[in-house]
Amino acid sequence: LLIAQKWGIRIVGPNGIGVANIHNGFVVPFVKMKRGPVSKGKLSILSQSGGVLLTYANLMVSANVGLSKLVSMGNKLDLNEIDYLKYLIEDPETEIIGLYLESLEHGRELMDIARSTTKPIIVHKANTGEGSRQIAKFHTAALANDDKVVEAALRQVDIIRTKDFRSFVNAVKILSLPPCQGRNLAIVSRSGGIGVVAADSAERHGFRLIPPDPKLLQQFYSLFRAKVIQPTNPLDLGDLFNFDLYTTILEKGLQFPAVHAILFMHGATGEEKEPSRKFIQAVKELSSRYQKPVAFLYNTDEEELAYIKRTIDFPIFTEPEDALAALAISRDHYRRLTSSKEKPPLFPMDRARISSILKQAIQKKRDLLLPEAMEVIQACGISVAESTTVHHKEELEEALHKIGFPVAMKMVSSEISHKSDVGGVVLNIDSLHKAEEAFEKMMALTPENRWGVFVQKMVLNGKEVIVGAKRDPSFGPVLLFGLGGIYVEVLQETSLRVAPIHRSEAEEMVSELKGSAILKGIRGEPPRDMEALTEILLRVSQLMVEFSEIEGIDINPVMALEKGAIAVDARIIVSREIRA
Repeated sequence: LLIAQKWGIRIVGPNGIGVANIHNGFVVPFVKMKRGPVSKGKLSILSQSGGVLLTYANLMVSANVGLSKLVSMGNKLDLNEIDYLKYLIEDPETEIIGLYLESLEHGRELMDIARSTTKPIIVHKANTGEGSRQIAKFHTAALANDDKVVEAALRQVDIIRTKDFRSFVNAVKILSLPPCQGRNLAIVSRSGGIGVVAADSAERHGFRLIPPDPKLLQQFYSLFRAKVIQPTNPLDLGDLFNFDLYTTILEKGLQFPAVHAILFMHGATGEEKEPSRKFIQAVKELSSRYQKPVAFLYNTDEEELAYIKRTIDFPIFTEPEDALAALAISRDHYRRLTSSKEKPPLFPMDRARISSILKQAIQKKRDLLLPEAMEVIQACGISVAESTTVHHKEELEEALHKIGFPVAMKMVSSEISHKSDVGGVVLNIDSLHKAEEAFEKMMALTPENRWGVFVQKMVLNGKEVIVGAKRDPSFGPVLLFGLGGIYVEVLQETSLRVAPIHRSEAEEMVSELKGSAILKGIRGEPPRDMEALTEILLRVSQLMVEFSEIEGIDINPVMALEKGAIAVDARIIVSREIRA
């Protein structure tokens, strides 16, 4: 590498099979394609594995998807996915970019690149389980990322995440069509049963089967001979065996303004094969003319299917689930692509005070004590419960008089993290006698305790939530939100985003939880202040971005009230060096 750098030479790999440029014929890989000639196209694929790259190339040839550039990145000694992506973003011969990755060391740069382009990026990120991590460790020296963080980060910048070959290929196929600009779907099928199966799948994927225009329905109904099948959505073609009428029905559906996409499910054998080929060409032309996607599902024999894929440049699906999952990818990609580009808000905060507290802890090579953590949280503009630190028993009465009952008392220690496990947390104290007992027990837990006991006003009638953050080695600061108390144990559900976030992303973090109904008010309970929770997430996001010394934050719990939200406990982990 040093010699290459000296002479300005860049290295692809090692442990790969090289690169291929289908457009100019520069093809380095020494392995022959298994499934026929490769056609020129607009899809470029980067892969950390040579074997996976060849598999994808063969799958694309089988699906008649044209290719542009292929790169086997290998161990990425010099050039990595970021270098290749920067090139492909500017490459006029590339319109869709696919990546197979086992490690993701440059996650934040990947997000920045995705934000800079409208070209769809599809990522097949593997190496997510313990077994695959052991293989990848020796295969490409890959370090596993927290897959939940990867999932959230890619979704945040509209990178399409796939987890298998099939969904990757389906994503490529659907992205070659006009975008699906909404949820309204029309299903047309030559089989009523297949239409029912497709309708169930459409609902799972978030589509809405809108009632067709009554006038249009009447036109369709007049076409049927037996008048047995009622024209609805899904539309069962039943006893209609006329390809010209199929074309008419499809065009009428595409002309209907409320329809965003059509799933057309066709089957053919024997003498219908030839007219079916012409019909597929008509489907391709109509989809392009009206700029709406038609996911075409074709049930026929393998020989005919191979012929269609080889000779007609139009994506073909064979199962309703694949077609609808692909349409959902197109819909979600378009929605995010056209959504407003907000900027993260910038809040005033006491930066000098925060910096001073962090610096003091780092110099003493410890994480923040509870009172310090609460002070940092308050300094960044988050409401905290009224509190004070008591070092001597004689100070208790005055502190309690100032704060008022009931109170919580918590041991302050730099050594013991889970204080409740050792009796270091007592809640709902409502008398001086109980407070004195708790104080003595906590001080006895650490005879040399020089930090004292944290006395805090109890916050009642709130719903517990968790707000946290950690510094991921690949993506940087990552935010977490979840329901607290028994809910986090039972539901095991959290939402994640990479900081900085804007307001809509913070709102989504709260609302996307299945358990968020608890915060919105159920069974007669009042709704909680969602705006206050949103603002806490935004402030923690800013805190993590501005102070790189902070490795992790755990505000648990935050009490969500009818009006406002109050932090009652916090832990802040810092690096062991002061950063600029």
